[in-house]
Amino acid sequence: MLCLNFKTLSLCSPILILSHIVGFAQLSDEFCKDLKKFGEFYENPDSSGLQQAELFLSYQHQIGHIDGTDQTGKAFDDSFEEFRRFWMGLTGKFGTYWKFKVVSQLSNDRNAYPGDYRQWGHETFRAANITFDADQFWQIEGLDALQFGYGRRTGRMADEWQRSSTVINCLERSSFANKLWLYDKKKGNPLAAWVKWTSGKHTFDTAVFSSTYDDYIGGWEDSKIYYGSWLGDFSEGSSYELLEYWISYYKQDGSAEEDRLAGGNEWALSLVNRVGAGPWAVHSTLAFGDNGDQTNPNREGDFGGIVLMPMYWLKDEKLKLVGRYLYQKADQTKGLKLNSRYAPLADARNSSIDLNNGRGDEHQAVYLGLNYYLCGENLKVISGIQHDELKSTGFTQYRGWTIGSSIRLWF
Repeated sequence: MLCLNFKTLSLCSPILILSHIVGFAQLSDEFCKDLKKFGEFYENPDSSGLQQAELFLSYQHQIGHIDGTDQTGKAFDDSFEEFRRFWMGLTGKFGTYWKFKVVSQLSNDRNAYPGDYRQWGHETFRAANITFDADQFWQIEGLDALQFGYGRRTGRMADEWQRSSTVINCLERSSFANKLWLYDKKKGNPLAAWVKWTSGKHTFDTAVFSSTYDDYIGGWEDSKIYYGSWLGDFSEGSSYELLEYWISYYKQDGSAEEDRLAGGNEWALSLVNRVGAGPWAVHSTLAFGDNGDQTNPNREGDFGGIVLMPMYWLKDEKLKLVGRYLYQKADQTKGLKLNSRYAPLADARNSSIDLNNGRGDEHQAVYLGLNYYLCGENLKVISGIQHDELKSTGFTQYRGWTIGSSIRLWF
């Protein structure tokens, strides 16, 4: 059996065993093609009703270990194992111009939390929307695509949120990327109405998001966010294989007494650049915003940060080296927050340490990871190590290392 030993703790997990067995196996091209198309079960383009339907599944099993010191200098360590994601859904096309997407979260793994339980079954919908292909319907000259949509969808701001969890480059998104994300009170994607169109190199996305939570669709009773983005793809004709710029902005209209998105952020502006050629690529995010009105004034004020993510294929389409540097700063002493994995979890599980609830006003993090792709993005093992330093008013609240590994499968 394959195990990791951390001091007196032995951590053994099926994910490590599986990754050890198949991690460097040469899966056949036929197997990978079948995996990618596994969910496709219906197609009838001549039908006036349902024309295409396929199942969606995302499964991720993850382990992690943290070793650090709290704000008093007290050393601690903790280990975690969890079903990171288990989602199933259905996507399809009907009536020639219409598409639908419904994805259910089927796991609520709190094995790593105080309380220690695992719950299976439908928890909430991660996506539930319908879109209309207006360009195909109207054949508008000068537009390559025009889409109208309604339902639950992602409000993307940072580069790391441009890629879904199924094709993510790092073990976890950075805390700064998550801070910009338009999440609802259940840490999911909110209800929205949107228009998205493409003309040549330019893609525009405008949307109104509602913070009113409901398991399926919801309503418009609480605060609203007005969102707009522009994506320019200048890869063609440049000396790079990849050259993209992306600007996105949102403004929230609502009071602290209402349900709000993005933890109550009043506004945020994000500037993203992606450049790459051959085996290497660099993605970057520069963003600013305002925390908005909070119940604790120490969590208000402006914030800003930068994320740089260089990547290099050690073996084309098989083995990728991924780095990431994060720096973020806030005006107030608790204007920033670490990701829930894994420092705040360790803080909640160990009453003898104090990490200031994972909050501070300055945060730096460096990540180095290695990804092995057995079937491209559809079956891969992501492993990485990260060092964090969180400060508040110049005093270190947390400093430490996190190491983790995850096997991810989807179709």
